[in-house]
Amino acid sequence: MKDKLQCMECEKKIKPFIDRKLDYKDTLAFVNHISSCEKCKEEFSIEFLVVNGLKKLDSAEAFDLQKELNELITTSVDWANDRKRIYREIMLFAIFAAIIGGYFIASLLY
Repeated sequence: MKDKLQCMECEKKIKPFIDRKLDYKDTLAFVNHISSCEKCKEEFSIEFLVVNGLKKLDSAEAFDLQKELNELITTSVDWANDRKRIYREIMLFAIFAAIIGGYFIASLLY
């Protein structure tokens, strides 16, 4: 049952992933799921190919949709990992600032 729920959640995130509207946590969870679930990976591939294939047909450009699909996944993971790193750095800085601020205030009071 849990796998079915994960698949349902994953399928809801296909369009937002393609449109790059997921936050870094959802992006990493989505990519992790499609990496281990063939059904969801196939559903994602089909939707990506249909949406982007139709756009490309209108423009009459040469295209390699499988390459674009792989690039989307790679760049999305890189983006999500960058955001994750930045978030951690901000949190560490905030903790450090709180400790220094607390020490400074304590030294003024005593």
